[in-house]
Amino acid sequence: MNNYYYDGDFDGLLSVVFEAYPRRTELGTITDQARQIDWAHREIYVSTDLPKARRVETYLREKISEQFFYDVQTAFLSSHPEKDTAIVHTIFAAMEDGEKVLDSMQSYPFLMNGIIKQVLSERHRYLGLLRFREMQDGTLFATMEPKHNVLPLLINHFKRRLQNEAFAIYDKKRAMVAYYNKKTVELYFTQSVETIWSDEEKMYNELWKAFHQSISIRARTNRKLQRSNLPKYYWKYLIEEME
Repeated sequence: MNNYYYDGDFDGLLSVVFEAYPRRTELGTITDQARQIDWAHREIYVSTDLPKARRVETYLREKISEQFFYDVQTAFLSSHPEKDTAIVHTIFAAMEDGEKVLDSMQSYPFLMNGIIKQVLSERHRYLGLLRFREMQDGTLFATMEPKHNVLPLLINHFKRRLQNEAFAIYDKKRAMVAYYNKKTVELYFTQSVETIWSDEEKMYNELWKAFHQSISIRARTNRKLQRSNLPKYYWKYLIEEME
């Protein structure tokens, strides 16, 4: 069996698909990093090759479907440790049986389908959960730490909702910021960001906390129910939960 590893870039994964295709029946696992030597398997490093990646992308879009390629992109955003292996095995299965393979019970397509659902579920959660706060310069700023890399899936939604506002969304877990300047979106990578809130934002924060406390009935507080509706992992950046 042949195991492959690459640089972690999406085009790198598509390059793996290209290189592994002639030996697809001997395909093992795929990861974005080298592993300890496994004498029972051949470890192959694949460097990113943009022309080869574009050829694979064109094939997936035209020979299988645009939706399937979108599914591949979505699965790639997952933090699941087996996502790369599931994606490449599923691509080769789809080359034989078409995109309907995702609805089958084959192990890797079934896994990839579950991974896609996890990513889209978290995206949906953040559509209603993300909290924007006004900075001193008028930019709306939101911080999040999603389990999966859902920021790319959120940008178009908020561009439509906030098309006349400058805004930034900071994925602290991946040190990534998406900044919208009312025209275009740019991505930056930074370990920290400096935020200076406007006076109006500070006032509204205190008003919201006071309102939240005033309508809460301490005797009826049910943290267990709250966690079942929204896992505590996502409470961190809710204004009412901040100290």
